[in-house]
Amino acid sequence: MPSPSPSNQPHYTFDELYNLQVKFFDNFIYPADITQAKSINSTLLAEDVQGRIDVTRTFEGRELNTEYLFGLFANLAADPNSISLLGVPISYEILHFTANEYITSAATRFIFNFTSLGIIVPIEIDSWNTWNKAGQVTQYDGSFKYWQWTVDYIIASSAPLFNATSPTQAVEILNRALASSICETATTYCNGTNTQYSSMAACYRYLTQEVRFGEAYELGRNTVLCRMVHQNMVPFRPSVHCPHIGPSGGGYCTDDKTYAGTVEDDYFNISFIPYGY
Repeated sequence: MPSPSPSNQPHYTFDELYNLQVKFFDNFIYPADITQAKSINSTLLAEDVQGRIDVTRTFEGRELNTEYLFGLFANLAADPNSISLLGVPISYEILHFTANEYITSAATRFIFNFTSLGIIVPIEIDSWNTWNKAGQVTQYDGSFKYWQWTVDYIIASSAPLFNATSPTQAVEILNRALASSICETATTYCNGTNTQYSSMAACYRYLTQEVRFGEAYELGRNTVLCRMVHQNMVPFRPSVHCPHIGPSGGGYCTDDKTYAGTVEDDYFNISFIPYGY
């Protein structure tokens, strides 16, 4: 016989959980994400929400997760000509869904608009969520399916835009373009005590010569790709996010994790197994 669920977790019906999932995805899509980003602290998220994305890192708290889940993409949409290997989510379709008590699991195909690269790309995200009694996300654990293939496809698709004759050449051009964009962000927003580089030239030199571009899975390591992700949050809170695009990586773009340590990390506080199993 199954054990009783923890008393502090809700007991939603399947319909209620499905509707909660749809409500969250509806707000993840552009332009609804702009409203969530402007709220600073999205009420779709619990105050102590925990989040993990397999190709990046873990994120704690409502304000930080509002910035990463909504603000990142809202900023991308606001500057469509800025070169990025990240796209703006414009639609979605739930492919698989199951739910029990306070837990949902969904495989969802999102359509992303990579405006600056002139391409539309379908990307599947597999996610697990837990929900509190207020219908807020307390935890999310997301994985980008086929992500290495996705990044390879995006790079190959961008080659004609840059008149590149190979994916390798496209990466070289993208590296320079992303470095310029990141350095512009650093110069504009990271001043005074938040300064990360002594000059635009020093920033560009570091990002093109002293740090690697990064593999698809390294959006949470010491790479240009990681700083590409985090530059979108810098305008929200420079004091928090400027270090992430600087040489130190600010604890987010650093090589401080191992493969085994990442896989074996029991990060979440609430069980993703219902009925007390």
